[in-house]
Amino acid sequence: MTSEKLHILHTNDIHSHFQQMPYIAGGIRKLKKECEDKGEAVVIVDLGDHADRMSPLTEGTWGQANVRVMNATGYELASIGNNEGLTFPKSKLLSFYNEADFQVLCANVTDADTQEIPPFMKPYVIKTVGNIKVGWISATAAFPVYGLLGWNVHDPLQTIQQLVQALRKQVDIVVVLSHTGFNSDQRLAQEVRGIDLIIGAHTHDLLETGIRVKDTFIIQAGKFGQYLGHTTIQFEKKTRQIINIKGNCLPVHTFDPAPDIEELIEQQQQIAHEVLSPSITTLDHDFPIDWNSESPLGNLLAEGIRDWVGSDISMVNAGQLLFSLPKGAVTRKDLLALCPHPINPCRLEIKGRHIRGILEESLTEKSIHRQIRGLGFRGKVLGWLCVDGMTLHYDLNKVEGARLGQVFIHNQPLDEEKTYSVGTIDMFTFGFIFPQFREAEHIDYFLPEFIRDVLAKELQSHDALKRSSKPRWIHA
Repeated sequence: MTSEKLHILHTNDIHSHFQQMPYIAGGIRKLKKECEDKGEAVVIVDLGDHADRMSPLTEGTWGQANVRVMNATGYELASIGNNEGLTFPKSKLLSFYNEADFQVLCANVTDADTQEIPPFMKPYVIKTVGNIKVGWISATAAFPVYGLLGWNVHDPLQTIQQLVQALRKQVDIVVVLSHTGFNSDQRLAQEVRGIDLIIGAHTHDLLETGIRVKDTFIIQAGKFGQYLGHTTIQFEKKTRQIINIKGNCLPVHTFDPAPDIEELIEQQQQIAHEVLSPSITTLDHDFPIDWNSESPLGNLLAEGIRDWVGSDISMVNAGQLLFSLPKGAVTRKDLLALCPHPINPCRLEIKGRHIRGILEESLTEKSIHRQIRGLGFRGKVLGWLCVDGMTLHYDLNKVEGARLGQVFIHNQPLDEEKTYSVGTIDMFTFGFIFPQFREAEHIDYFLPEFIRDVLAKELQSHDALKRSSKPRWIHA
């Protein structure tokens, strides 16, 4: 034979959907055996965001359940995504992969203390697979808030370009494992020569058979472990050239689940349950949340954010809280189910006229019932705007845009030209939901804690619980 094949089995953005992992493992093992029976090489990779702290298994084990399942499945290489890089405190990320049997790759994140790539990662590896020498490079999306967690993040395109130039003459094939998103991958293919294959992630695109951009093949296998990617490179041994690259994304439920992975997940569930089950407080009465109007649990969260960030006022949407808390014990597992979002509190400075505009817009039916996707939000609708530090007069019987009346901040009328500090949530600061947040003059993000950590603190304050029943919104 004058050519040989390299098969790459790949997953991305599983986000701790553990129910999919036995099927993924079953598919990987089946395809791996079929390929190896034909004498063809196989490499198994994950593109990041395997771990997501909305899952009790991930939260209760600090991601070790994910690593153990990846080990048992047989992964050889893995990128880090923003869910690993940004939702785990630095100390936890530094130990996250201690048990990993696979190599973690990421070229564009360095430790702010040492200015070096952390010891658990490599920027690239060169692996000889069969008779083919392959350079594997990885980078992750460059969110500026990495700096708040003690990491430096560098431009992924520039980083990858430098590594491709350094590796291209040393290897037969260059593969980029990218957690930077489909648009970024297309730009990378357009601007950087020498990349044969980009396996992508981050934007949850399903490129079922892949696409070609210039000389580079790009493929991405959707989200949540619904698909297993299978990309095949046919390589001419004599000329040391790629003959063909083809891709396919296979629904994982077409495979039989792996029983040992099912058993392993059950074991990890028990470990997580024991960690998350202890009570953090006991409530002496029910605390309701209402997505359509003011409610005590929403007020409690708003007060907690204002206290946490030290602001004049606070605003947070009721849809962050997915259900009411009944009387009795509250556990960490309850809080995770109640508020699963990887969303952080923040403080910004903004003029009174923009605050008024946001409050007015929040009273529209479109805003209250708006369905939100992305931005870290794991709920259903935006819901009512919960506030603290303010008293607001309103009338829903008036036309939209004229429903907000007088606004008082700490008993003083809102000054539309004055700059106030506002405690809120990071998803608001991007301005996609309330565009006037783009007028903020300064923003401080509070990491690594999530808003459920804020709520946990407030639920243990008897005075805060008592204050939560005091209305902030006064209907005319």
